[in-house]
Amino acid sequence: MSSFFEMVNVSKNFGGLTALSDFSLIAAPGELVGLIGPNGAGKTTVFNIISGLLTPTFGDIIWKGHYITDLSAHKRASAGIARTFQNIRLFSDLTVLENVLVSLHCSIKSNFLQAMLSSPRYRSEERRMLHQSMKYLERMGLEQFSSETAGNLPYGLQRKLEIARALAAEPRLLLLDEPVAGMNPIESIEIARLVRSIRDELGISILLIEHDMKFVMDVCERIKVLDHGLTIAEGSPAQIRKNPVVVKAYLGTANYA
Repeated sequence: MSSFFEMVNVSKNFGGLTALSDFSLIAAPGELVGLIGPNGAGKTTVFNIISGLLTPTFGDIIWKGHYITDLSAHKRASAGIARTFQNIRLFSDLTVLENVLVSLHCSIKSNFLQAMLSSPRYRSEERRMLHQSMKYLERMGLEQFSSETAGNLPYGLQRKLEIARALAAEPRLLLLDEPVAGMNPIESIEIARLVRSIRDELGISILLIEHDMKFVMDVCERIKVLDHGLTIAEGSPAQIRKNPVVVKAYLGTANYA
């Protein structure tokens, strides 16, 4: 498997508490991987380390053959790693379109003076950003809400908007933190379809955390299971369903076929 993205023996300690222990993960280009486990298993710690919000106590992060263990969150985003959050983090007072445009500002090449004078180059970049923003809103089925205030959208549409905003950063690795949390079954099916289309049509590697086991089993090609900071299993959805350690620690007796 390609080392497109790799976490190597990563641990994270908070004082005397070990939140993550000797965790390793490889993601290939275009792969769709699920990370599951009970609350407190260390899943969000993994995402925070990948996105640069936390620095590991031990271990390394490798991105496209380069060590990025000490790289800032901003530079990781610029390098092609984007994420959503378990708790939606939109600019509630901005419009839907403006929320997506924010993600594109790091790509502006015009300087301050060119922007102030509204130079041809700056106007061209503005048109490009508007076109790209609408493209991602259309992908998530939100184009008709572009002028709406983000905070006024229903919860399910806010979830979609957060994904659209992450996509606007044009990532090659997308981290989705509980993308269907709080959604009804119909909304979850729609998000599953959109996640698959993002991977299939854009070729983006996706790593997701989710407690909805039907969603995980239907969407992911490979699943890694954490419990108290330790990896207890890894495999295909079929293998995870039948793994007695996972069933005992997390899945219980429910049928996820």
